[in-house]
Amino acid sequence: MQEIYIVNYCNPNCTPLKSITRLPEIEAFLLAKKLSEQYKGEAFYRLADFANYYPRRIRTEKWLHDWFTKLGGEPETEHPLYFVLQRSDYLYEWFDSGPITRLPLSSINVKHISFTFGDSNSKMGKPERKNPFLKNTLFELISHYGNIDTFLDSIKDQYKYIEAQLWNDSYCR
Repeated sequence: MQEIYIVNYCNPNCTPLKSITRLPEIEAFLLAKKLSEQYKGEAFYRLADFANYYPRRIRTEKWLHDWFTKLGGEPETEHPLYFVLQRSDYLYEWFDSGPITRLPLSSINVKHISFTFGDSNSKMGKPERKNPFLKNTLFELISHYGNIDTFLDSIKDQYKYIEAQLWNDSYCR
């Protein structure tokens, strides 16, 4: 089977592999204000409405964390780092063609990563939202479709991509 990667996209004006929800709330709001005033573009619009975005993101991350632990995951953080499975031209453009971090999925322990169909935050409360799943379920889905590319093609119209939540930072050092 071909190597499968998780990929993190980052705007050129930001630092890769950071999460604003890991900051104390006051610092998160100050950073969001600064970034939304300094930079325009797709990746920063949500920061201009941070008073609505932040609590929704915190609720989403609690939901993800609770599901992940219920499935047997062993998170080392309450707030994951976000990746997508294999690639997303959509996100690459959305993040203004900024830095990309790729990690081989084979190097990540099943107890440290979860997945969702599409963006976990934007799908919250939507009828098409599905619950998070683990690596073994991902491999079953890929196997059902024959390969990773066919699987990703089958979900792109409704979900755009498979989001990966990495719950252990040691893979990023």
